Amino acid sequence: MSARLSNSSYIDSPCQGLQSWAAQLVDLAKHRGVHPDKLLKGTKLFYQDFAAGTASLSVEQFYRLQENCRQFDNQHQLSFLLGRKLLNHNPLYSAFSQAESLRTLQKLLTRTPLHGFNLFNAEHKYHQGRHYFIINLSFGAINAIVEQFCCELFASFIAATCKWRIGNNSDLCFSFPYAQPTHIEQYQTNLQANCKFSQQLFMVSISDELYNKHLIDSCPSLLQQSLAAIQQQPLPAASWLQLVRNHVSAHPQQNLETVAQHFVMSPATFKRKLKQHHTRFSALQDCINRQTAVFNITTLAQSNETLANELNFSDLTNFRRAFKRWTGMTPSNLRYSLKST
Repeated sequence: MSARLSNSSYIDSPCQGLQSWAAQLVDLAKHRGVHPDKLLKGTKLFYQDFAAGTASLSVEQFYRLQENCRQFDNQHQLSFLLGRKLLNHNPLYSAFSQAESLRTLQKLLTRTPLHGFNLFNAEHKYHQGRHYFIINLSFGAINAIVEQFCCELFASFIAATCKWRIGNNSDLCFSFPYAQPTHIEQYQTNLQANCKFSQQLFMVSISDELYNKHLIDSCPSLLQQSLAAIQQQPLPAASWLQLVRNHVSAHPQQNLETVAQHFVMSPATFKRKLKQHHTRFSALQDCINRQTAVFNITTLAQSNETLANELNFSDLTNFRRAFKRWTGMTPSNLRYSLKST
């Protein structure tokens, strides 16, 4: 087994850095009159542990905390407020403040996902002068409430960072994989960017001009000092589910038994691990194919024939049937919806 596979983390394993995010989330809610005991119900965590700095929690516990916060957060502010604070107490803050461009920021975040940022994973694509980042939760999500909370959290972080470094978010475009929420004013206030809903995937895009724009307040020498300090920090273990996703994406023809063998597991154990992450092998395959198909149709304007061939469908009818299963609509319906927006 490779070192990368052995150094992997599961949804119920302690996750480096999440204690800082959880502590900030609990305190944000506490300042709004919600007792910490209510927020921590069902998480097996205690507020005293956060105060003492001894709390250790898993992604699943962090998700349970999000569910509890949503229950008591009538204005749906907490996800956005926490997103603006994600760099607090994070070694990346100094590097981010000295980075020469948004491109540098993105590379930093990808290469050194410190203090909770390994919760998210981005697939980078470029087309006709814009950069697109399809965002996935590295450990999956336990339900739609958690998925939306995490989307809001990460979008708020991206928006706050862009506002901080480039001054405005008018060029940012967010796509969210759910219908427009009732608390749309929180998106308008906190993101100040173009937001699209019911988009089948969570994605952010920005023009090449702003992505590569030189930031005049950067300092390359201080950036190198910050990077040297970051290199002394232990990197968090890679998400096991993300490793599986990457392997399935790179080897679409492999079946469950073959993928399980790659991860040195029996098929039964592999299925059980996927279930712990609230997914199945077929659902993982469908999610990968859905994201590729939706992006290639909506952004690349790819034809059914080209896309079916790319996804290894020999028959167009089977491709259309699979696409409807993935998205709830046919490729023609999706193209029509683009024209009507």
